[in-house]
Amino acid sequence: MIRKMLIIAVLLALASVSFGSTASVIWMTITPGARPNGMGEAFTALADDATASYWNPAGLAFADTSRQELTLQHCNWLPQLADDLYYEYLGYARHLSGWGGIGGNITFMSMGEQQETSEGGINLGEFYSYGVALTGSFGTEVAPGVSVGLGLKFIYDHLYYQDSGKGTSFAADLGVLYRVQMEELGLGNGRLQVGAALSNLGPNMSYGGSSENNPLPRTIRTGLAYIPMDTELTRLTIVADYSKLLTNVDEGLGTEFNENKWGAGAEFWYYDLLALRAGYMHDTEGMSVISGPTFGAGLQYAGFQLDMSFVPVEENLQGSGKYNNKYSLSVRF
Repeated sequence: MIRKMLIIAVLLALASVSFGSTASVIWMTITPGARPNGMGEAFTALADDATASYWNPAGLAFADTSRQELTLQHCNWLPQLADDLYYEYLGYARHLSGWGGIGGNITFMSMGEQQETSEGGINLGEFYSYGVALTGSFGTEVAPGVSVGLGLKFIYDHLYYQDSGKGTSFAADLGVLYRVQMEELGLGNGRLQVGAALSNLGPNMSYGGSSENNPLPRTIRTGLAYIPMDTELTRLTIVADYSKLLTNVDEGLGTEFNENKWGAGAEFWYYDLLALRAGYMHDTEGMSVISGPTFGAGLQYAGFQLDMSFVPVEENLQGSGKYNNKYSLSVRF
């Protein structure tokens, strides 16, 4: 009974009645890629793999010119509540000579089986809740070291089998990325990258024809990436991100920016074979604070890359562990 009450509370948050910084389809803010998650969930200024269509579509302009890439991620979402809540992400990126890069992703969120009862407590059966988002993205270099990107997506939310529980919407993502060698700035060696993205810009979710109080999780995200060392033997990357959900701008920007999310971290590669990652993230946008260190590692060989990460969970869910595990597999061909 307690488990079902907790799941119902989560569903109410997902279907939300826009208060504070709450939005509908909040599952779309779950960050894909075990690699970015291990670095404090900071990737906006890097966005150099098949998760770029989520983090910053402008990063697709600098996609690997010799390969295509697929990334698949699976993770249990709030395993402390139930084992049928899970998140799946399939991302794609490839370079188009003379044009830039294209990519996209399919996101699937399972919210599990729910028990339906009448007002008198009679069991009416079960129903399954889930959400799906399809995104196509393009990024191109518009000036030396400067790229812009655009993503278009369709969103479907199936909270309940009746029309009032089925929602749809369309949205766009915009991104910009600037890469400069530190030598050009007279600041030594390495490369500096600055990125920014606006995500989920579109009309409110429409459930059964009604879009009132169902805003998308519109998000502004900015980031920095510094690569002080990149040799055949080792590569070091340092990243930082700041993001903010924008759902109640009419209440004033001061109120909006009191709640935010930020993270920072680093990645160290040895021989393009083994990666170690660590970071810290702090999220005050939900009904409770999520804060703490993140960890991760990656192993790459013969076009395959396996990544794993550990990210903190809400304090009131830490009874069965302080971290959630995320795994992703990337294939380059």
